[in-house]
Amino acid sequence: MQALARVRTQAARLRERADTVCPDLMSLLDGALELTDAMRVECAQLQQRCVQLEADLARHGEESRDLLDSLPSALIRTDRAGLIVEANRAAAALLGLSQAKLKSELLLHFTEDRAAFNDLVRQLPYDRQPVLASARIRPRDRAPFAVQITLMRDPRAGDDRWLWQIDRVSAAQMPAGTPIRRAPSLSRSDRTAS
Repeated sequence: MQALARVRTQAARLRERADTVCPDLMSLLDGALELTDAMRVECAQLQQRCVQLEADLARHGEESRDLLDSLPSALIRTDRAGLIVEANRAAAALLGLSQAKLKSELLLHFTEDRAAFNDLVRQLPYDRQPVLASARIRPRDRAPFAVQITLMRDPRAGDDRWLWQIDRVSAAQMPAGTPIRRAPSLSRSDRTAS
């Protein structure tokens, strides 16, 4: 803004000596100053629009978090290595930690069969369809229990993020000591039939 003020001051001095300055040059200077003013107004409008878009984005993010928190199923978002990026309230309750404390934890630390979990995570980049699996979860300070897992790519982040829907199942549905196992994939004909 100071540079623009200096240019305006110099332009005013030149106008005072208009008889010695080329009229075309003065016209060009006036045009440049008008263009600069128009650009400043446009930049201010763009700044206002950016502020509004940032507020809208924050509001939509909050609405999305509220929606995820209202789901009865545990939903966890991880990176491709299984590091928890986000978890809803049901996931926090299921794993026995607050949502804030779950962030940056490895989901691996909550499973009984860590080798099978690692195998499952290593296969994620090759799975294009949702993966169904069963496992035993061991929350902090609680007895382990059986879960069914539906695992899919986060459509917002491609191969970098994964969504884990984890539902507790009864002991009768999965006995103690059951390792993580992948449900058999549906064949193409099975998928089209359903």
